Amino acid sequence: MKKLALITVLAACALTAAASKPLFIGHRGCRDGVMNTAEAFENGVDRYGYRGLECDVRVTADGHYIISHDETTEAVGGHLTVAKATLAQLQAEEYEQKRAGVTYTGHLCTVARYLDICREKDVIPVVELKWSTGINNNDMSNFDGLAALIDEKGLTRKAIILTSMRQSLEYVRTHHPRLRCQFLCRDNWETHFDWIVMWRLTPSIQAGCFDELTVKRFHDEGLQVATWTVNDPDKCRQLAAMGVDMITTDHLPPAVVPDAPEP
Repeated sequence: MKKLALITVLAACALTAAASKPLFIGHRGCRDGVMNTAEAFENGVDRYGYRGLECDVRVTADGHYIISHDETTEAVGGHLTVAKATLAQLQAEEYEQKRAGVTYTGHLCTVARYLDICREKDVIPVVELKWSTGINNNDMSNFDGLAALIDEKGLTRKAIILTSMRQSLEYVRTHHPRLRCQFLCRDNWETHFDWIVMWRLTPSIQAGCFDELTVKRFHDEGLQVATWTVNDPDKCRQLAAMGVDMITTDHLPPAVVPDAPEP
């Protein structure tokens, strides 16, 4: 039994070493700062070394692109509804969030500032579209302005548009084909498999909702696989061994996964 267990461990280690190392993406920046603030985005690169930064985009009442996960600012101590507030009103609020025992304060980050950070630090912008005015399955009239902003910052070839909204992704694919796209999903990835392949999307699947055969199935179609949100080192190594290409995390450093050996 001991010999069999040792063989199993060695096999798992060999699989980890053989797999290419996934890109680490900072979830809403990272946990060192109020989520979705410039501080959290900057620390995601400076402290953790992430290769990409994920954010959540909404549209303000006066048509600006702001980064906020929720429809309101209540989760970070505010009192506004993003879609009903102006950019000036939103940025006048100071937010507070306690994370890993540390209390941070900050202000919401505009998409323009976020893209500047990604460009300055040479990382991938992973732009998640939340259901917002002019950015939703029924109405994408505000997306062209967002795409223009991404292009103005020189990030069209680098940025990734992420969302669970199918019609929104079809719009992006049709009207802005240079932008890379990811479909945010859970265990419903299998239901959408043929559609994902047809539109050449990267599935971004919640950890625990797929296995190594899932990864192989997408890789066989020439598609990468991303996963979210992983904060356990052992789980992270397991996913890397499965061949996952991108891992979104709040605070794990990329060093938790060994570097791939030189070919």
